[in-house]
Amino acid sequence: MKTIKLRNKDVVPVYNALDKIVVEGHKPRRGKGRLQKALKEKDKEYVEDLNAIRDDYFQKTEDGNYKQDSQGKVVWIDKYKNDKAAQKKVNEQIQELLDEEIGIDLVEHESKIKSFYNAVINDEFKAGDDLKDEDFETLIDALEDAYDNENTDEEK
Repeated sequence: MKTIKLRNKDVVPVYNALDKIVVEGHKPRRGKGRLQKALKEKDKEYVEDLNAIRDDYFQKTEDGNYKQDSQGKVVWIDKYKNDKAAQKKVNEQIQELLDEEIGIDLVEHESKIKSFYNAVINDEFKAGDDLKDEDFETLIDALEDAYDNENTDEEK
């Protein structure tokens, strides 16, 4: 099964890279859109998991958002403000979540996504000046891994 593999911390940068790429043609554009839609779903899952970790340790405002200090950092619940062990545990859980590998199944929309991949690999796209090279590289690496594995599997 063809799958794009990313870490949770790469989902938003890859989505942003896709957002800055313009491809021509019906299939490549639909492939790009399918990838973006899948990335939105993965980010939504990540945020839900992150909030499950945060709920027990951080203060919330009346509207249900996490309270932030003047530097934009979430505010600990009073009993954890000085609890270094609890803070370390939470930070480790969040880092583990960020590093967790996720997969996006390509089977359902494979021809469209491969069409997008081919357009990008063949330099048949335009990119905004604000496309970050690192984010673009992460996107291409993930696509190459998915499609290079396809060639290796066919050779076996």
